[in-house]
Amino acid sequence: MSLRQVLESRAAALLLKRTSFPPEDALQIFSSPRGGSTWLMSLLSKLPGVAGMWEPFHETKGVVPTHWGARPHPAALNSQDESILYDVLSGRRANGWTCSRTSLVDAQGASQILVKYVRGNSLLPFMLDNWCFSRAPILLMRHPLDVVTSQVRAFGARPRDLDVQRLYPGHPELHTRWMDVRHLKDPLERQLHMWCLLNAKLWEEMARDKRIIALHYHDLILDPERHLKAVLEQWKWVPKRPDPSWSINAFVSRLDLRATSDTDFKGDFLANQQDQLWKNITRLTPEERTRYQHVLDTYSLTLYSMDEVRPHLA
Repeated sequence: MSLRQVLESRAAALLLKRTSFPPEDALQIFSSPRGGSTWLMSLLSKLPGVAGMWEPFHETKGVVPTHWGARPHPAALNSQDESILYDVLSGRRANGWTCSRTSLVDAQGASQILVKYVRGNSLLPFMLDNWCFSRAPILLMRHPLDVVTSQVRAFGARPRDLDVQRLYPGHPELHTRWMDVRHLKDPLERQLHMWCLLNAKLWEEMARDKRIIALHYHDLILDPERHLKAVLEQWKWVPKRPDPSWSINAFVSRLDLRATSDTDFKGDFLANQQDQLWKNITRLTPEERTRYQHVLDTYSLTLYSMDEVRPHLA
C-alpha cells in the first residue's frame, strides 16, 4: 500500500469507529482462506451506503486480542471477549488493516458495514445464538480440495512444528489429532486434515441452518448474477437512505462479475468456469483421490467428495 492508501485507511477506520452501527445490522461473509470471500466482498461492498470491514480476526493485524488465536472459538472466549465481538460488529473496533479496502468516501457515506471473515467460522453458531441479525450471514463454501490446494499454492506447506495449543485455543480435537497429522508427508493431505478439523462438522451443520445463507462457490462461479440477486432478495436489501432509482437487477447488472480477486496471487483463476471448478480434482491420481476421500470420511464430511465438484445437498 502507498502512504496515501495507508493514511486513507486509518482515516476511514476513525470515521467508522465514531459512527458506531447497530451490531444486528452488520452484513457478514464467513468463509475459509482462499474460499472466494474476497471476490464476493468486492461485489457486495459496492452496495450504496455499505463500508467493508476486512478480516478483523487476523491474529496479528486485526482488532481482537492475540489470545483469540488464529481461529477464534467461543469455548476460549470470556465475557470481556464477548464485548469485544460486539464492538467488532458495531464498527467500533477498526484499524488501518480492517479498512484497507475501504475508501474514505465509503466510510463517510456508510450507513452499514460489511464484515468479511476467513478466521471466524467457529464463532458463527455462537453469534447466531447471541444476535438476531436483520440480514442472515453468508457462509461461502468451496470444495475443500480447492481450498487447501489454493492455500498451499499461495502460502506454502503448513509447518509441522505448529504450536496448536496457542494458535487454536478451544479446538481440543485438533490439539489431539495434530500429533499424528503433522507426520504426514503430503502437504495437501496435512492441510486437508487441518481444514476438516476446523470446518467439517461446522459446515455439515450450518449448510442446513435456516439462519444463514449457505452460498456455494460452485454455484456462484457458474451463475454469479443469479446467486447475487438471490442473496440480495433474501436480505430484502434496500439502501438505508431512500433512492427511488434503486433496484437489485440494476445494481447487479452494473457489476463486473468476471473480475478476479486481488488475492489471486499466482493467477489461479481460470476464465472458463468449468475448468476453474474441475481443475484440482482432475489433476489427482487415483491413489490421491482415494487418500483424500478417506480424510473427508474420517471427519464425516458428506457435503463434498473427491469425485464431484458440486456439493451434495440433501
